[in-house]
Amino acid sequence: MIRKRSTRSAELALADEVMRDPDYEGLPDRVRSALKKHVRGLWGEKETAFMLDREFGPENDRHVLIHNLRLPDGQGGFAQFDHILLSRFSRTAAIFESKNYAGNISKNAHGEWMVWYRGQHRPQNIPNPVAQVRRQRDVLAAWLKRKGHTKAFERIGVFVSVPATNDIDRSKVGNDEPIYKCDNLVAGWMPFGGTSPLSRLFSTGVSGLQMLAIADQLIADHVEEEDIYVRLGIHPGPDGTTAEPDTSQADDAEPEPIVDAPEEPAPEPVIATSQSATPPPAPVIADAVPPSPKPRKAGAQIEVCAGIMERTLPDGRIAFRAAKDDHIGREALTALCKGRAVWNPMFANWVCPPDIATEIRAALPNAVQLAQLP
Repeated sequence: MIRKRSTRSAELALADEVMRDPDYEGLPDRVRSALKKHVRGLWGEKETAFMLDREFGPENDRHVLIHNLRLPDGQGGFAQFDHILLSRFSRTAAIFESKNYAGNISKNAHGEWMVWYRGQHRPQNIPNPVAQVRRQRDVLAAWLKRKGHTKAFERIGVFVSVPATNDIDRSKVGNDEPIYKCDNLVAGWMPFGGTSPLSRLFSTGVSGLQMLAIADQLIADHVEEEDIYVRLGIHPGPDGTTAEPDTSQADDAEPEPIVDAPEEPAPEPVIATSQSATPPPAPVIADAVPPSPKPRKAGAQIEVCAGIMERTLPDGRIAFRAAKDDHIGREALTALCKGRAVWNPMFANWVCPPDIATEIRAALPNAVQLAQLP
């Protein structure tokens, strides 16, 4: 089942709005470079989340999926987990790291990772993706030990997911490196965390309630990352403050083209076979974003709680907004929406899918009462 849903689709919709804004072309090159790098990462995480959700979704009570988790690393920083899978019968935890490369993944004679991008005659060096996810494993292992859950999940596996259109040069990368095309990711995970019906019958795995309790503890320790639009100084945050532009991460951008995500594959079972279905090649995003079709109108604003309004957006998502001078309403709404909805700095509202909106709407009265307490 999915305990913490991926918000990447909503974040991509927001990024599309920002990049279509007339003021976007006037932003400094370094800011636009940082946004493009951000979008590229979102596409990769969205594609992997789709594959994992399809396999371990709501009807699956043997596993728990947690997307987009950020935990303190014990050294003053944070570890960003794209996807974590807890499996109660095999007593395993798996970490999946998404990478949206666009070319042939290989290594040189020194074991250093690189990508041969399409149309380029020389490879580009990239950070070791497996070493990155192994560092995340150390953080998760320390968390499990600190919370007393090492017996519940005895082994932690690491997996790197890349687009299905990539080539992985196994003659250079090696067969032992846990890097897989996303459409073969579950098949690559099966030898580590999969179980058969017979083995589950005699399994001494943890109970479903214990697995959920541990997942909820992980989610409770999640630390929200600063909004990229606030960090880059493009828009104010939910508290109304505006940061000075920070483009330091733009200098570290990987020197690769920005690629759009491939179409989501049809929802059919992932089966480990010698040949994997490959979606059509991903087109390249040009600097100029193509015009969007004429949008439908958003619904009328409705007051759902004193001073807090909602409206249905043209794409079906729900937007919540508190009045600028309503500090209690803004505090209550922010507390409920963080980690579940996406802050849209352009319109100063929180955007989420309808099912999440139902939960937020129901919890708003109590949240407002708590915010009023001294």
